[in-house]
Amino acid sequence: MIVHLNGWPGVGKLTVAQLLAHRLRARLIDNHLLHDVAIRCAGIDDPARWPLYETVRAAACQALADRPRSETFVMTNALRLGAAREREAWRHVVALAETRGVPLVPVVPEADDTVLRSGVQRLERQGRKLTDPNVLAAMIRSDRLPKPDVPERLDLDTTHLADAAAAIEAHLRAVRGRLAPADARHLTLLDAP
Repeated sequence: MIVHLNGWPGVGKLTVAQLLAHRLRARLIDNHLLHDVAIRCAGIDDPARWPLYETVRAAACQALADRPRSETFVMTNALRLGAAREREAWRHVVALAETRGVPLVPVVPEADDTVLRSGVQRLERQGRKLTDPNVLAAMIRSDRLPKPDVPERLDLDTTHLADAAAAIEAHLRAVRGRLAPADARHLTLLDAP
């Protein structure tokens, strides 16, 4: 199974994913695991960053595809509907689940503006993640998060991070008997452009 958390910067994806991966004894694949290689090698503003990121992503996806089907992955992302590169990244997640023949459970963590603004300004984000609350506010005003139109999707308020992992685990127990391997249904997004 792949549990994929996709939400705005500052919503607490990594914190929740770490707690969830521990609870599920799952492998955590944080989006910055891939991005940081490209950023550190090429620089955040260098155009060479993106081809390097795509090379790293392809190698990582191949390695993950080869893992036993019984292994659960918890993945994180901050993908937006209005960005072609980010819609392509979602297609790669779906393809990974399809290749492995496992269910894909999308989780969309959400929080109010106050929580998000506070989240992006946390000290540990400096130098590798978005830290400007005004840039985040502009992103939220101009775009939306993709929400796969599948019944196993969970939209989750992460205002209380400590409770969020338990809520996802309870959701997984509730839908487990109805889960099927990922397929093209996961590419149908609500409000897609």
